[in-house]
Amino acid sequence: MPRLLRRRPLERAIHTLVRGERPVEAIVVTLHGGPERGFRRTAPWSAPYLRMIPFGRRVRELSDERIAIVHLRHTQTGWNGGERTTVGQARMLLAELARREPTLPVGLLGHSLGGRTALAAAGYAHVTTVAALAPWVTPHDDVAHLIDRDVLIVQGDRDRMCPKPETDAFVERLRKAGGHPRYEVLEGCGHSMYRRAGEWHDIAASHLVRTLLPRG
Repeated sequence: MPRLLRRRPLERAIHTLVRGERPVEAIVVTLHGGPERGFRRTAPWSAPYLRMIPFGRRVRELSDERIAIVHLRHTQTGWNGGERTTVGQARMLLAELARREPTLPVGLLGHSLGGRTALAAAGYAHVTTVAALAPWVTPHDDVAHLIDRDVLIVQGDRDRMCPKPETDAFVERLRKAGGHPRYEVLEGCGHSMYRRAGEWHDIAASHLVRTLLPRG
């Protein structure tokens, strides 16, 4: 008989809250990239985690500090097939935020694996908007819960890790389902978002500020 794989107990992710002196009107959770499979803790100095810090800074700048940033750092960093470990950790954090700040809308901002995690976790009740950057997506990912969300997807046309045709297909599938995603393609950009970094920051931050703070 084939040996059954045991699911690992889901651990809580580590998170850091960044806010200013002004009253907070919304929250953005950043979700970093990582491997397809694995349960290792992400180090605070790892490139995927640090890559999200400037995005949070730009959101705070454009919102005049009316949006607080929560940087999630995975303690179990892989998707891990049907376990969807990173989604489970993200949903645990979203549940905690909903208990603490039940009236605040939440936006998700993710890159690569974090982009897939953000798109998958966007069905949570308090999430109203999502920005997925160079997301790792597959033909099997559900899109129904994204139809009534404000969705931004940004993709580099030279991305070899998460190729543009796969992102194109995901966007088209969401549109056929009735969604209205905004899709931005940055020419000459690869997966790491180093090239034209300021544009990646501005496009994602402006989307989140506009959709979370529609009056300002």
